Amino acid sequence: MSAIFPKLEGLDSLARRDGVDIRPTLVRVLTDLYVQKAAHSAEEERHYTELVLRLIDSVDLATRVAVARKIGGYPGAPPAVARRLARDSIEVAEPILRQSGALGSADLAAIVRDFGPSHAAIIAAREIAKPQQRLVAEPPKAPRVERPARDNADIAIADLFFSADPAARRTLLLSLGNADSEAAQSVRPLETLRALESAALARDPIGFTTLIESALSLTRAQAERFVHDPSGEPLLVAAKALAMPPVVLQRVLMFIDPAIGESVARVFDLAAFYERMSADAAHKIIDSVRGREPVRTRKPQPQHRPMYYDDETGRSRRAGATRRVGTPAETQTPIRVEPGKTQRTM
Repeated sequence: MSAIFPKLEGLDSLARRDGVDIRPTLVRVLTDLYVQKAAHSAEEERHYTELVLRLIDSVDLATRVAVARKIGGYPGAPPAVARRLARDSIEVAEPILRQSGALGSADLAAIVRDFGPSHAAIIAAREIAKPQQRLVAEPPKAPRVERPARDNADIAIADLFFSADPAARRTLLLSLGNADSEAAQSVRPLETLRALESAALARDPIGFTTLIESALSLTRAQAERFVHDPSGEPLLVAAKALAMPPVVLQRVLMFIDPAIGESVARVFDLAAFYERMSADAAHKIIDSVRGREPVRTRKPQPQHRPMYYDDETGRSRRAGATRRVGTPAETQTPIRVEPGKTQRTM
């Protein structure tokens, strides 16, 4: 046994005696001793991990919560212990999911898939809060041209989303916003939506991807992740961020990707989920992919058309100017919107 735990061998033996259950105390003592030291050798980490994992399933909820709170805020938390606590009841998991850097994107995606909305909501809140926490912690300085690289302890929502399976992706999206309570987006990029539908109907994935890239201010590689992902959920995110009407989305799904369009059941399944998904969730994923602050607090960059570009307003100005010189204004055919459906967006 490592010297950092001088009396644990005796305590471990005592914990197994009939009639004496000091396992809760033992787990607390182990953890208190472990977090008192800033860093540990590989041997110390192994001993602590083995003992805690041996005992943790047999202790009460209050003890597991106490251990999780201490391990959650400890920078050197053993990954195996953090994973075990994160996969416990929500009271135990919350301190780990909110604070611990010991969990990777694959761990978080698996937890979203296996434990559902309550765990997913905490993971999502943690990832949203991180850029704000770093901004408050850093002293004022000149703006950086390049973003610092993220490490394993700073997993973005987008990383979590793209590493998850379809079921976990849907759970995460539903935890990021409520489609029933958000306000409708007042401006839709109608020209862009028409162009996207035309590209889909023409089975032109390259042109479709170029439009997504421009409309959402993404890089080419980022746009391709949304358009070409075989599950379909990323394409729903891009469509929702652009306030695409559900009936238009259905046509896009049927034509843009043969793997999706050849299955009518799959098209309608994705379309049904699209109406449950919130625009808030879509914008959070898009913002995370970009690595920027939320769009609503950011001025549009001059080299890109803004995401909320008012095509209708611009067209009205151009039409008014044309009428002043005596030329009839162009008649625009509005996008067909499915009767009885209201597209909820930002």
